Amino acid sequence: MNKASFFTLPIIGGVVYFLLSCFLRLCFAFLRPESSISFETLGYLFPGFLFYFFRNNLVDTLWIFGLLSLVFYYANIHIVNKTNTVLLIVMMAIFTTVAELIQQSIIVYFYESPILPMMIMIIPSVVFCFLLYSLLIYYLTNFFEKFFVKSNQPFAITETNSSNIHFILFSTFICFLLIKEYMLIVITFDWRDSDFLKAIYIGAILIGLFLSKNCFKKPFNKIQSEKLIKSVFVSAILIFICLIVYFISLYHMPIRFYINATTLIRVGRSLLLLILLIVLICLIINKVTKHYFLKQK
Repeated sequence: MNKASFFTLPIIGGVVYFLLSCFLRLCFAFLRPESSISFETLGYLFPGFLFYFFRNNLVDTLWIFGLLSLVFYYANIHIVNKTNTVLLIVMMAIFTTVAELIQQSIIVYFYESPILPMMIMIIPSVVFCFLLYSLLIYYLTNFFEKFFVKSNQPFAITETNSSNIHFILFSTFICFLLIKEYMLIVITFDWRDSDFLKAIYIGAILIGLFLSKNCFKKPFNKIQSEKLIKSVFVSAILIFICLIVYFISLYHMPIRFYINATTLIRVGRSLLLLILLIVLICLIINKVTKHYFLKQK
Protein backbone atom coordinates (compact mmCIF):
# COMPACT_ATOMS: atom_id res chain seq x y z
CA MET A 1 0.00 0.00 0.00
CA ASN A 2 1.37 3.38 -1.02
CA LYS A 3 1.06 6.06 1.63
CA ALA A 4 2.16 9.68 1.38
CA SER A 5 4.01 11.01 4.41
CA PHE A 6 6.24 14.04 4.89
CA PHE A 7 8.49 12.70 7.65
CA THR A 8 8.38 8.88 7.38
CA LEU A 9 11.11 8.47 4.77
CA PRO A 10 13.42 11.05 6.43
CA ILE A 11 12.98 9.21 9.75
CA ILE A 12 13.93 5.91 8.09
CA GLY A 13 16.95 7.56 6.48
CA GLY A 14 17.99 9.10 9.78
CA VAL A 15 17.74 5.77 11.61
CA VAL A 16 19.83 4.02 8.93
CA TYR A 17 22.47 6.74 9.13
CA PHE A 18 22.52 6.65 12.93
CA LEU A 19 22.95 2.88 13.23
CA LEU A 20 25.46 2.52 10.42
CA SER A 21 27.55 5.52 11.49
CA CYS A 22 27.71 4.22 15.07
CA PHE A 23 28.95 0.88 13.77
CA LEU A 24 31.51 2.40 11.39
CA ARG A 25 32.91 4.88 13.93
CA LEU A 26 33.22 2.13 16.50
CA CYS A 27 35.12 0.01 13.98
CA PHE A 28 37.41 2.90 13.02
CA ALA A 29 38.12 3.63 16.70
CA PHE A 30 39.38 0.11 17.38
CA LEU A 31 41.01 -0.56 14.00
CA ARG A 32 43.02 2.66 13.83
CA PRO A 33 46.77 1.81 13.83
CA GLU A 34 47.64 4.19 16.67
CA SER A 35 44.94 2.72 18.88
CA SER A 36 46.44 0.85 21.84
CA ILE A 37 43.17 -0.73 22.98
CA SER A 38 43.48 -4.47 23.40
CA PHE A 39 40.72 -7.00 23.09
CA GLU A 40 41.05 -7.73 26.82
CA THR A 41 39.89 -4.21 27.65
CA LEU A 42 37.29 -4.11 24.89
CA GLY A 43 34.58 -5.57 27.06
CA TYR A 44 35.27 -3.01 29.79
CA LEU A 45 35.44 0.04 27.50
CA PHE A 46 32.71 -0.95 25.06
CA PRO A 47 29.75 0.55 27.02
CA GLY A 48 31.56 3.90 27.30
CA PHE A 49 32.45 3.96 23.62
CA LEU A 50 28.91 2.97 22.68
CA PHE A 51 27.43 5.82 24.73
CA TYR A 52 29.94 8.30 23.26
CA PHE A 53 29.08 7.40 19.67
CA PHE A 54 25.37 7.23 20.49
CA ARG A 55 25.42 10.77 21.90
CA ASN A 56 27.45 12.36 19.11
CA ASN A 57 25.80 10.53 16.22
CA LEU A 58 22.35 11.33 17.57
CA VAL A 59 23.12 15.05 17.25
CA ASP A 60 24.35 14.62 13.66
CA THR A 61 21.23 12.59 12.86
CA LEU A 62 19.12 15.68 13.54
CA TRP A 63 20.83 17.47 10.66
CA ILE A 64 20.44 14.44 8.38
CA PHE A 65 16.73 14.18 9.19
CA GLY A 66 16.14 17.86 8.45
CA LEU A 67 18.09 17.75 5.18
CA LEU A 68 16.27 14.65 3.96
CA SER A 69 12.92 16.26 4.79
CA LEU A 70 13.66 19.34 2.68
CA VAL A 71 15.39 17.53 -0.20
CA PHE A 72 12.64 14.91 -0.49
CA TYR A 73 9.98 17.60 -0.37
CA TYR A 74 11.45 19.47 -3.34
CA ALA A 75 12.17 16.19 -5.15
CA ASN A 76 8.54 15.13 -4.58
CA ILE A 77 9.58 11.91 -2.85
CA HIS A 78 7.10 11.08 -0.11
CA ILE A 79 5.50 7.76 -1.07
CA VAL A 80 6.19 5.16 1.62
CA ASN A 81 6.45 1.69 0.08
CA LYS A 82 8.88 -1.19 -0.16
CA THR A 83 10.67 0.13 -3.26
CA ASN A 84 11.32 3.58 -1.82
CA THR A 85 12.35 2.14 1.54
CA VAL A 86 14.92 -0.21 -0.01
CA LEU A 87 16.30 2.53 -2.26
CA LEU A 88 16.55 4.89 0.69
CA ILE A 89 18.46 2.32 2.75
CA VAL A 90 20.91 1.79 -0.11
CA MET A 91 21.32 5.53 -0.63
CA MET A 92 21.94 6.18 3.07
CA ALA A 93 24.39 3.27 3.29
CA ILE A 94 26.44 4.82 0.47
CA PHE A 95 26.18 8.27 2.02
CA THR A 96 27.18 7.12 5.51
CA THR A 97 30.15 5.12 4.26
CA VAL A 98 31.52 7.98 2.16
CA ALA A 99 30.87 10.53 4.91
CA GLU A 100 32.59 8.43 7.58
CA LEU A 101 35.63 7.78 5.39
CA ILE A 102 36.08 11.51 4.80
CA GLN A 103 35.47 12.27 8.48
CA GLN A 104 38.08 9.72 9.53
CA SER A 105 40.63 11.24 7.15
CA ILE A 106 40.00 14.63 8.78
CA ILE A 107 40.42 13.14 12.26
CA VAL A 108 43.68 11.40 11.32
CA TYR A 109 45.05 14.61 9.77
CA PHE A 110 44.47 16.66 12.91
CA TYR A 111 45.55 13.80 15.13
CA GLU A 112 48.96 13.90 13.47
CA SER A 113 49.18 17.70 13.80
CA PRO A 114 49.77 18.39 17.53
CA ILE A 115 50.61 22.03 16.84
CA LEU A 116 46.99 22.81 16.07
CA PRO A 117 44.78 23.67 19.04
CA MET A 118 42.21 21.18 20.25
CA MET A 119 39.39 23.49 19.24
CA ILE A 120 40.08 22.82 15.56
CA MET A 121 39.04 19.21 16.06
CA ILE A 122 35.40 20.26 16.38
CA ILE A 123 35.36 22.86 13.58
CA PRO A 124 35.78 20.33 10.70
CA SER A 125 32.90 18.36 12.15
CA VAL A 126 30.61 21.38 12.05
CA VAL A 127 31.72 22.40 8.55
CA PHE A 128 31.40 18.78 7.48
CA CYS A 129 27.78 18.65 8.64
CA PHE A 130 26.87 21.92 6.93
CA LEU A 131 28.57 21.42 3.58
CA LEU A 132 29.47 17.81 2.95
CA TYR A 133 26.31 16.28 4.38
CA SER A 134 24.20 18.69 2.35
CA LEU A 135 26.07 18.15 -0.91
CA LEU A 136 26.22 14.37 -0.59
CA ILE A 137 22.53 14.03 0.20
CA TYR A 138 21.59 16.45 -2.57
CA TYR A 139 23.56 14.70 -5.29
CA LEU A 140 22.70 11.19 -4.11
CA THR A 141 19.02 12.13 -4.13
CA ASN A 142 19.38 13.49 -7.67
CA PHE A 143 21.00 10.23 -8.75
CA PHE A 144 18.42 7.94 -7.10
CA GLU A 145 15.46 10.21 -7.91
CA LYS A 146 14.65 8.43 -11.18
CA PHE A 147 14.33 5.12 -9.31
CA PHE A 148 12.04 6.33 -6.52
CA VAL A 149 8.28 5.96 -6.81
CA LYS A 150 7.00 9.52 -6.92
CA SER A 151 3.55 10.98 -6.62
CA ASN A 152 1.92 12.78 -9.51
CA GLN A 153 1.34 15.80 -7.30
CA PRO A 154 3.59 17.50 -4.73
CA PHE A 155 2.96 16.93 -1.05
CA ALA A 156 0.10 19.15 0.08
CA ILE A 157 1.02 21.69 2.74
CA THR A 158 -2.31 22.64 4.33
CA GLU A 159 -3.52 24.72 7.24
CA THR A 160 -3.69 21.49 9.25
CA ASN A 161 -0.11 20.28 8.82
CA SER A 162 1.74 23.51 8.02
CA SER A 163 2.28 24.50 11.64
CA ASN A 164 3.62 21.11 12.76
CA ILE A 165 5.90 20.66 9.74
CA HIS A 166 7.56 24.07 10.10
CA PHE A 167 7.88 23.69 13.87
CA ILE A 168 9.50 20.24 13.58
CA LEU A 169 11.93 21.41 10.90
CA PHE A 170 12.89 24.51 12.88
CA SER A 171 13.31 22.50 16.09
CA THR A 172 15.48 19.92 14.33
CA PHE A 173 17.92 22.41 12.83
CA ILE A 174 18.12 24.73 15.83
CA CYS A 175 18.74 21.84 18.25
CA PHE A 176 21.58 20.59 16.06
CA LEU A 177 23.24 24.01 15.87
CA LEU A 178 22.84 24.89 19.55
CA ILE A 179 24.24 21.57 20.75
CA LYS A 180 27.19 21.93 18.38
CA GLU A 181 27.75 25.44 19.76
CA TYR A 182 27.84 24.07 23.29
CA MET A 183 30.41 21.44 22.28
CA LEU A 184 32.56 24.08 20.60
CA ILE A 185 32.48 26.37 23.66
CA VAL A 186 33.38 23.52 26.03
CA ILE A 187 36.44 22.68 23.92
CA THR A 188 37.44 26.32 23.40
CA PHE A 189 37.45 27.15 27.12
CA ASP A 190 38.87 23.75 28.08
CA TRP A 191 35.85 23.34 30.32
CA ARG A 192 35.16 20.08 32.09
CA ASP A 193 32.00 18.77 30.51
CA SER A 194 29.21 18.06 32.96
CA ASP A 195 26.18 15.90 32.31
CA PHE A 196 24.24 18.12 34.69
CA LEU A 197 25.11 21.32 32.80
CA LYS A 198 24.42 19.61 29.51
CA ALA A 199 21.02 18.50 30.77
CA ILE A 200 20.27 22.06 31.87
CA TYR A 201 21.28 23.42 28.47
CA ILE A 202 19.20 20.90 26.51
CA GLY A 203 16.29 21.45 28.88
CA ALA A 204 16.49 25.19 28.27
CA ILE A 205 16.40 24.58 24.51
CA LEU A 206 13.32 22.36 24.82
CA ILE A 207 11.55 24.91 27.02
CA GLY A 208 12.33 27.67 24.54
CA LEU A 209 10.97 25.59 21.66
CA PHE A 210 7.84 24.69 23.61
CA LEU A 211 7.10 28.33 24.39
CA SER A 212 7.68 29.38 20.77
CA LYS A 213 5.36 26.79 19.22
CA ASN A 214 2.54 29.31 18.97
CA CYS A 215 4.69 31.37 16.59
CA PHE A 216 4.12 28.75 13.88
CA LYS A 217 0.34 29.02 13.81
CA LYS A 218 0.27 31.05 10.62
CA PRO A 219 -0.59 28.61 7.78
CA PHE A 220 1.38 28.36 4.53
CA ASN A 221 0.70 26.44 1.32
CA LYS A 222 4.36 25.49 0.81
CA ILE A 223 7.53 25.05 2.85
CA GLN A 224 9.02 28.42 3.80
CA SER A 225 12.68 27.48 3.29
CA GLU A 226 13.95 31.04 3.37
CA LYS A 227 12.16 31.80 6.63
CA LEU A 228 13.45 28.56 8.13
CA ILE A 229 17.06 29.23 7.18
CA LYS A 230 17.01 32.84 8.36
CA SER A 231 15.23 32.12 11.65
CA VAL A 232 17.48 29.16 12.48
CA PHE A 233 20.76 30.96 11.78
CA VAL A 234 19.75 34.24 13.40
CA SER A 235 18.64 32.41 16.55
CA ALA A 236 21.78 30.27 16.62
CA ILE A 237 24.13 33.22 16.14
CA LEU A 238 22.47 35.36 18.82
CA ILE A 239 22.46 32.52 21.34
CA PHE A 240 26.07 31.66 20.47
CA ILE A 241 27.13 35.25 21.18
CA CYS A 242 25.33 35.21 24.52
CA LEU A 243 26.98 31.93 25.46
CA ILE A 244 30.44 33.21 24.57
CA VAL A 245 29.95 36.37 26.65
CA TYR A 246 28.70 34.34 29.59
CA PHE A 247 31.48 31.75 29.50
CA ILE A 248 34.16 34.45 29.11
CA SER A 249 32.86 36.33 32.15
CA LEU A 250 32.57 33.08 34.10
CA TYR A 251 36.03 31.94 33.05
CA HIS A 252 37.66 35.12 34.40
CA MET A 253 35.83 35.19 37.73
CA PRO A 254 38.44 35.43 40.55
CA ILE A 255 36.27 33.36 42.85
CA ARG A 256 36.66 30.51 40.40
CA PHE A 257 40.11 29.83 41.88
CA TYR A 258 39.03 29.54 45.52
CA ILE A 259 39.45 25.88 46.29
CA ASN A 260 37.42 25.95 49.51
CA ALA A 261 34.36 27.22 47.63
CA THR A 262 34.33 24.59 44.87
CA THR A 263 30.94 23.16 45.76
CA LEU A 264 29.34 26.58 46.15
CA ILE A 265 30.83 27.76 42.86
CA ARG A 266 29.56 24.71 41.02
CA VAL A 267 26.03 25.10 42.37
CA GLY A 268 25.95 28.85 41.76
CA ARG A 269 27.39 28.50 38.28
CA SER A 270 24.88 25.82 37.35
CA LEU A 271 21.98 27.84 38.71
CA LEU A 272 23.13 30.99 36.90
CA LEU A 273 23.59 29.04 33.68
CA LEU A 274 20.13 27.55 34.03
CA ILE A 275 18.43 30.91 34.58
CA LEU A 276 20.44 32.70 31.90
CA LEU A 277 20.02 30.06 29.22
CA ILE A 278 16.31 29.59 29.78
CA VAL A 279 15.66 33.33 29.63
CA LEU A 280 17.91 33.99 26.62
CA ILE A 281 16.84 30.97 24.60
CA CYS A 282 13.16 31.59 25.26
CA LEU A 283 13.41 35.28 24.36
CA ILE A 284 15.60 34.86 21.28
CA ILE A 285 13.74 31.90 19.78
CA ASN A 286 10.36 33.44 20.52
CA LYS A 287 11.23 36.84 19.09
CA VAL A 288 13.00 35.49 16.00
CA THR A 289 10.32 32.96 15.08
CA LYS A 290 7.59 35.52 15.69
CA HIS A 291 9.40 37.96 13.40
CA TYR A 292 9.78 35.49 10.53
CA PHE A 293 6.66 33.32 10.80
CA LEU A 294 4.03 35.69 12.21
CA LYS A 295 5.14 38.87 10.49
CA GLN A 296 2.48 40.19 8.17
CA LYS A 297 3.45 41.09 4.63
